[in-house]
Amino acid sequence: MSESAARSGGSGGPPVEEIADRLYGLPPAEFTKSRNAAVDELREAGQREAAQRVKALAKPTVAAAAVNQLVRRHRADVERFLRAATVLRDAQFAGKGDLAAATRQEREQLERVVELGGEAVRQTLLAAAADEEAARQVLEARLVRDLELRGFGTLLAHADPTALKRQEPTAPERPGAAAVQARPTPSGPAKPDDRAALARLEAATAALESARAGDQDARSRRERADRELDDARAAAEKARAAADEARRVASEAREAADEARRAASEAQAAVDEAQAAVDEARREVEAARAAVGEA
Repeated sequence: MSESAARSGGSGGPPVEEIADRLYGLPPAEFTKSRNAAVDELREAGQREAAQRVKALAKPTVAAAAVNQLVRRHRADVERFLRAATVLRDAQFAGKGDLAAATRQEREQLERVVELGGEAVRQTLLAAAADEEAARQVLEARLVRDLELRGFGTLLAHADPTALKRQEPTAPERPGAAAVQARPTPSGPAKPDDRAALARLEAATAALESARAGDQDARSRRERADRELDDARAAAEKARAAADEARRVASEAREAADEARRAASEAQAAVDEAQAAVDEARREVEAARAAVGEA
């Protein structure tokens, strides 16, 4: 089997990837109906494995669909924002360039794409700004759910750059201590203010991850329930269609029965008329015989 046939689950139909790309470009309200139609077409074509893969495609959340639509309609704007986010990360963690200018540019690009895609896209864009894998997923435009912020990079991504600068050392009271305190220590421990900030950051991150764990479980249950509901609605739609067809057939059968009864009634009337004619003829024959006998 060729590679393209393997991707489609057989010959004679579009690849699963092509179908998925088309489905995730649709509004959420059209997703389930279009997915089920694609599954039916694949099954009719004998591509059962491909049909199963398409059936497993999850309906995107409203926020995820908004991001998918944003990327498909304004990809250049999204890419500009992600490039600005990369520049900001380099300024924050590698000391490259002007941190304040990079922060301002990233914020401006963020607000532009949020204006284009709506407030629902903000969280996913922030996640993509801090994580290259998240950015790759965003640019694929096939998100099922909105992405979440992760790690220190995300929490620092939009911090006030002046808050991250080390404070200038104050003039020491002892002359001998001045040289020690003024000596640069690039590999030394963080200053007390920095350690306190990092401690708060770690505590916030731990709390955030704990909250996400419960939220992710709830999201999984909700998405599973959504898929089951979509399947139930599709089955109900098919059942309604089958019931409509059954009613149509029953109606045609009733009409045929009524027509048969009318034909039978007309036939019986013809029989009765013929019998009356026979009886009348018999009476006339008997009357003729009687007249001949009298003569």
